Order: sequence, then structure tokens, then C-alpha cells
Amino acid sequence: MTGRERVLQTMNHKEPDRVPKGELSIQSGIANRLLGTEYPDDYQHFRRDKEVRELLSIDLINLGDWPEEEIEKNKDGHMVYRSIYGYESVFNGVTRHLVKPPLTDISQAASYPVPDIKRVSGEIISRFREATEWFIFGQIGGPVSMLNEAFGMEDYMIYALTNTKEIRMLGEKIMEFETAKAKLFLDSGADAVLMADDIAFNSGVFLPPGIMKEAVYPLYKEAVKEIKRYRDVPVFLHSDGDMNKAMPEVVGCGFDGLQSLQPSAGMDISRIKKAYGAQLCLMGNIDIDYVMPFGTHREVEDTVKETIDTAAPGGGFILSTCNSLTDMIPPENALTMYNTADTYGVYR
Repeated sequence: MTGRERVLQTMNHKEPDRVPKGELSIQSGIANRLLGTEYPDDYQHFRRDKEVRELLSIDLINLGDWPEEEIEKNKDGHMVYRSIYGYESVFNGVTRHLVKPPLTDISQAASYPVPDIKRVSGEIISRFREATEWFIFGQIGGPVSMLNEAFGMEDYMIYALTNTKEIRMLGEKIMEFETAKAKLFLDSGADAVLMADDIAFNSGVFLPPGIMKEAVYPLYKEAVKEIKRYRDVPVFLHSDGDMNKAMPEVVGCGFDGLQSLQPSAGMDISRIKKAYGAQLCLMGNIDIDYVMPFGTHREVEDTVKETIDTAAPGGGFILSTCNSLTDMIPPENALTMYNTADTYGVYR
């Protein structure tokens, strides 16, 4: 089977020849160490991303487009960037930090312009569609993460409580853009859409239920409906953290799958498979807090086997880490994870 066929079959809750494998992303450092190369550190790099997934026999790739422009250098000589969402940030060579939100006054939400879809390209998706037989996710943002990035977490959370109407208004504009982006990615060759929207800490969803029901879940539901109206494809949600109390809403909003399933945040794959495995395709659950970065070869192997035993029967499971292959993970542990899945993940 091709990677695309394998993923589609498991998303239809059927057992393919083996458990599909994939990652939300593979960071450049571990990719280069695995390949023994020095490809650029770009978030997306065609040759590097293709070669490392071929090495790991991965079945899918997640791709997106996040346009930004260089504004100027600050007094420290670091570049200031303006994102397509209108906020400005500085990259100091290691991390980014927000220096200017898209609005200085949240009461001006009505004047916030919908980001320009004409600045988005589906070129990277088209390129992978032509060059591989992998399943392709087109990644879009969600109303929480995009506004969290735009205003900073502290201000965003305060606004969500004190200016819920304005946050809902901004979220609607963001999702109008993100939904247009999803359609562009589908036209470029994506097989499905993945909405990346972190909504939870390790202790639970970080906005109160009432705010989620007013300013988040309705936007999810409308976006999923609009994407499926345009093309009947799977739509996944990604969120780290403890999503246990949000699981009924994830299903109710119409999502076909959930990526992350962070075990250190209490996401018990056995319980979730029993409760939601018939409704959702589950992707993730391999721990990146301890097992992947610090675990022994045996610990990685045992974790992969236990996860496959629990989540793979009947299909509906894609093996991945609970976020992405990060630069902290030793290459040998990444190889152990994926090689174990190749041999142990065969359906009999």
C-alpha cells in the first residue's frame, strides 16, 4: 500500500497492512542528524523533509504556509517581522517574542481586517503531491492559538474574559481566513486539513467552559462544516495538554481526528480509544517529555509496542509522538520508534 492508501484506510476505521506513521513536524536539527547532512534550518525544506521521512518510512506529511515580512532591525540588530495576522515579533536567533499586537485597543476589533489570502501559497503542497505518494495534511490555525500569538497569552486570556464579544469577532475573522487557506491547500493537493489550535495546559482547557462555548467551539463547528461543504475530507484538530473534558466538544464540532494525546497530561490512550475510537481517528501519544528524549532503547520500543497494542486494533490510529520529533530527541530513539512500528505494527 502507499502511504496515502494506508492513512485513508485507517481513517475509515479499517485495518491497513500496517499501522500508519507520521509527525506533525520533524525539527531541522534532528532531521539533519538523522540524515548526516546540513540542510538549512527553515521550518519547511523540501529535500530535507522528504529525505528524513523516506528514511523513517513515514506515510504522511503536514504542510502549511505562514507569510510574514521583514520590517526592520531593532537596536540590538535583530530582525523585526510582521506576520500576515498583523502582529510584529523579534527573532533573536533562538526564540521569538511579541513586540506589537495587531490592535492596541481591543475595542477596535471591528476594524481588524481579515488577513489577505492572496499572500498564501499552496506551492509546497503541490510539490509534495507531485513527488510522493504520502497522505498530505494542509495545516491551518485556530481561533485560540492565532489570537494567543497575536496578543500574547496573558493579554489574550484577559481579553477572553473581559472582552469576549471582541475576541469572538476577531476569531470569526481569523477563521474566515483559515478556512480560505484550507480550501487553497485542498486545491493544491492536500488530502485533509489539520487545525492546529492549542487550547489546554497539562491541567486542562485554559479558558472557562462558557468562554469556549461562546468564542471557540462555534467557530470550530462552522469551519469544519465549511471545509467539508467545499470538499468532503477529514478534518483533524491538534491540541496538546489535558483535553479530557473537551473530548465531547471535539466530536460535537465535527472533527474526524485528534492529534497529540499527550500522555503526561493525562490523555490515557486506552480510555480514549474505548470512548471515542469509533468517532475519531487518534494520532500521537508517544511521550516526548521523557520516553523519546531520555528513555533507553528498550523503553522506546516497549512504549511503541504498548501503544500499538492498545490503539491500533480495528484501525483508526496513526502512530506519532504527542507533538513532533524535536531536536532534543536522540536520532537513535527516533529510529527505534519508527523501526519498531515497522515490524510490530503489521496487522495480522
